[in-house]
This record gives sequence, C-alpha cells and structure tokens, in this order.
Amino acid sequence: MIVSDKNKKIMKKTAIVITLGKHHVHYCKALIASIEFFNPELPIVIIKDGVFNTKSLEKRKNVSVVNSKEINKIHQLDLYILLNKLNILFLPQIGFDFDCYIHLDADSILTNPIEYEFFNQESDFFILQGNIIKKNDNEKMNNLAHYAFNLLDFPEYSFDDNELYFFSASHIAINKRIIPKLIELLKKHRYELNKEFINDKRIRFNDQGFLNLMINYLSHIKEIVVKIKDMGIYGKQAAKDFPKLTLENIKNKIDTEVMFIHYTAPSRKVTMKAHNFGDLLDYFLRLFYNNGYLFYIDENLRYARHYRDWFWKRAKNKLKHISKKI
Repeated sequence: MIVSDKNKKIMKKTAIVITLGKHHVHYCKALIASIEFFNPELPIVIIKDGVFNTKSLEKRKNVSVVNSKEINKIHQLDLYILLNKLNILFLPQIGFDFDCYIHLDADSILTNPIEYEFFNQESDFFILQGNIIKKNDNEKMNNLAHYAFNLLDFPEYSFDDNELYFFSASHIAINKRIIPKLIELLKKHRYELNKEFINDKRIRFNDQGFLNLMINYLSHIKEIVVKIKDMGIYGKQAAKDFPKLTLENIKNKIDTEVMFIHYTAPSRKVTMKAHNFGDLLDYFLRLFYNNGYLFYIDENLRYARHYRDWFWKRAKNKLKHISKKI
C-alpha cells in the first residue's frame, strides 16, 4: 500500500485501540492480522481485561498490551469488564499519547484499509457504526432508550429537537482534545454505570449508554464536532448483500466497500469457517500464525476448552435443578 506524505503525518498521530477479554483472543489474533495486512504502519494498543495469556500478541511488531488493572490504579473508577473501553480516556496518562484513538472491538476484522481522510483534525468524535435517528421515529427512539439512554431520564441535559446520534460504542474514534471533558462527565456519572449486563440505572448498556448520552449532549451544545459514517457490517448480515466482500478481493486489496465486520454474540460460532464470511476470518487467523502446525494445535486446544466449559456449565445447571427438587 502506497501511503502519501499527508497520510504519513496523520498515521503518526493515530493509534488503533482494542479492548480485549479472555474469550475473544482468537478473534483478536485475526483482527491484528487484518490490521497488519491493510495498515501495517499503525500502532496497536490492546487494553487487556482479566487474567489470560497474551504473549503471542505482545510479540507482534506494532502491538503494545496494557493491563486494565494498571490503568485503574490511576483513576480508581473500577472500569472493568463492560466498562473497559472507557480506559481509552486514560491512555495518554500512561504514555500512549496520540491525537486520535480508533477503537475496534476484538471480535472484528478489517476488510478494507482505514480511511485516513475520514479522521480529520476538525472533528472530535467519529462514529463508525451507527446512524442519525429522527425523534419522531418511535421505534428507533425506543431502541435508543433500551440500548443507551432515555431522554426523559436526563432533564439536566439538553438535546437536539429533531434528531440524535445512535451508535455502537464498539467502533468509534476519539480526538484527544475532548478526553478531559469526557473524563469529567465520566466521574460525575460513574455510579450510574454497571460493568456487567445489569440495566437498572439511567444509563443503559454500560459504556455504550454513556458515550451515546454524552456525545448527543456535547454535540448539541456545540462543544464537540461529530462525524458519522456507517463503515462496517455485523457478522450476521447476509453475504449476498455484499458481493464485493470476498476473499479474492481482500487478498488482492480490491475495494470491498466495507471497512470491517463485527461479530457480535448472535453471529459467533465455534470454528472460524462456520461464521458468516468465515473464509475471511479463517484467512486472517491463519495469517497471524504464518505456521499451519501452530494454527492447528492452538485451534484444536480452543475447541477442547470450549466443549469442556460447555459440558461443565450444563452439568452445574443440571445439578442445581436437581438440588431444588430435593
């Protein structure tokens, strides 16, 4: 890939951030390989949440791994599990100082090069998977209320009279200059954020609710400039709807018209090839290893762990059910 002088200046100021839990390491390997394939010049920062082996990731040339515990020592805000993504706001304080942080969920792969031009310095927050919804669209407003926040719950904030941003927090980019303001608001609302899937507070769905709330508020009061472009698709979407998204086009770096695929829970399978667009996932995971033997060993060990955990979970549930009857 030929990188222009203009893009070289941009990429020096830009980093990819991946937030990683123990169940997504195999996806993360494929994601890293896809970034190295399309944008080898970009540094990658992984915020690891939990106790698990990441040595194979740490050995990659442009990859740095930081433990969420180390970041939490700085801010003492208990940002773990489903709030781990908000640790991005504190990366400058531990030496990962960039002008723009592009977050990609670990269960994703790039299928096109990152468009540098999109991440210009005139904007503060970039939405890569989401859209603008009209306030008179009851169905979409109900989705916003369920998956992020309900406007009526926040009388202390003002919002646009006609439309709102509604986006996945999995694929976003943040300009460093708005980080202090987001940290200020995070500290104010931390007690309203759950780090697990418990939606009993005003802010729902963890970091997603917080970011949707604050980006809508801050953009309305003209404190930040938001840029939006729906660049990715979900893993459950039909391959027939994306005829250019093929392995042949990816290998030859022909425009697929899709920047990334996001494999959320409904689309995940045990083996890579069993996924929608599974040939692409499998290709990048093999590319990560660059060794068919190691790929075969690691994947079979992963299958074994998966079915072991599945068996024990079923056994525990069965025993619990029996004990209730006694």
